[in-house]
Order: sequence, then structure tokens, then C-alpha cells
Amino acid sequence: MLKSLIVAAFTLPLASVAIAQTANVSGYTDIDDIDVIGSDGGKIGEVETVLVDDAGMPVAVVVEINDGFLDLGDSDVIMQMDTLTWKDGRYATTMTSDDISGLPMWDD
Repeated sequence: MLKSLIVAAFTLPLASVAIAQTANVSGYTDIDDIDVIGSDGGKIGEVETVLVDDAGMPVAVVVEINDGFLDLGDSDVIMQMDTLTWKDGRYATTMTSDDISGLPMWDD
């Protein structure tokens, strides 16, 4: 429930420039480990990090893609916020596996 509230608060500042200018962004990092669902309805990974612009507004997330056995060999990719929608307590994307494989990698 708390994660749902945090994510809801995360998406509200994106709805309006006026709201975004006064948004409290301190809770954005609390969306760690929220599932990301692919165009086929299956889990493709989970949010690992929120990336913000110079004004502190979220512009992308790092998603750990489930492509390894027991999380060995999993890769982290950068997904722009405009490719994600909030649905049923998780993020969803219409990106295909080919689209996702073309995303920039994140190396922390």
C-alpha cells in the first residue's frame, strides 16, 4: 500500500508544470523494486534507480531486466518515463523485446 501511495505521488508531479515546480521529489527513490510489465503482460524486470534532470524531476528509470538464471547476468537498461504507465500497482510499457534490447545500458 505504501509503495502504491509513493508511486502515485511520483506520477502526480508529471501531470502539470505548475505542480512539478513545487513538487517534493524526496520520495522518488522509494519506487525501487517495483515491477515493470512488458507488452505481452509478462514481467520484464523491476525499477532499480530513478534518474532525474537538473531540476530534480524524474526523466527515466533504470530497470533491471530479468534475463539471467537466478539473477546472474541480469542487465540494467535506461527507460524514459514517457515509455511507462502506472497500472495495477506496477509500471507497464508497450515496448517490445526488440525495443528493450535497443535501450541504453546502465553501468553503476
